[in-house]
Amino acid sequence: MFFVCAAVFGVQAIVVALTMNRLNSRRGHWLNLIPLGVVDAVFLILMVGPAHVDLAGGLSGPVIWLLAAIASTIAQRRAPVSI
Repeated sequence: MFFVCAAVFGVQAIVVALTMNRLNSRRGHWLNLIPLGVVDAVFLILMVGPAHVDLAGGLSGPVIWLLAAIASTIAQRRAPVSI
């Protein structure tokens, strides 16, 4: 089940990034930021917290999400090309 969830959200993130985020779309920014942030937070609580996944492996996804969230938020400071 985890694989299916990771694959679906991974594909969603890639499609939104290629179609909306490269145009600096605010909607694309939020479509990736919120769902992927929630999934990463739940993953930390349910998988890393009880030690089903090791800490180093479990933190890699949320750290990448955090860096991407910071970078895309900085990019959003410019006027978006689309809404």
